[in-house]
Amino acid sequence: MAVPDHPPPPGKSHWEWRLAAARLIAARLDPARLGVVACYLIGSTKNAVAGPCSDIDLVIHVRGDEAQRDALLAELRRWNPVLDRWNFERTGRRCGELLDVHLVTDDDIAGGSSFAVKISAVSDRAWLLPVGTEPGASEQ
Repeated sequence: MAVPDHPPPPGKSHWEWRLAAARLIAARLDPARLGVVACYLIGSTKNAVAGPCSDIDLVIHVRGDEAQRDALLAELRRWNPVLDRWNFERTGRRCGELLDVHLVTDDDIAGGSSFAVKISAVSDRAWLLPVGTEPGASEQ
């Protein structure tokens, strides 16, 4: 996965560009190669209250093996310096790691454990982000 050199179009607020970034990240994931079933957005970005150093909280439903999870986490770690740079360009503030990822399995979802409860919550439900939709995402 190649991380883009340019940020998403500027939004009017912190949460808007973070939402665009979360959508881009999800679109660039290769579900088959990385064992990703779905990607969800939670937290301050989803709730439109993100501030200048708020993170982007993703819940990623995985079914892959350990090697696939390691590859997934490695790809996601590559986004942190990019997101920090984009944030700095907008705010003049360095915030470090802006991507906060929570992996959940079928068992987590069935048991309603951890962050899995957000997927089917009655209130403050996670937003489903399209995965692997960017052209060429499955070829990288």
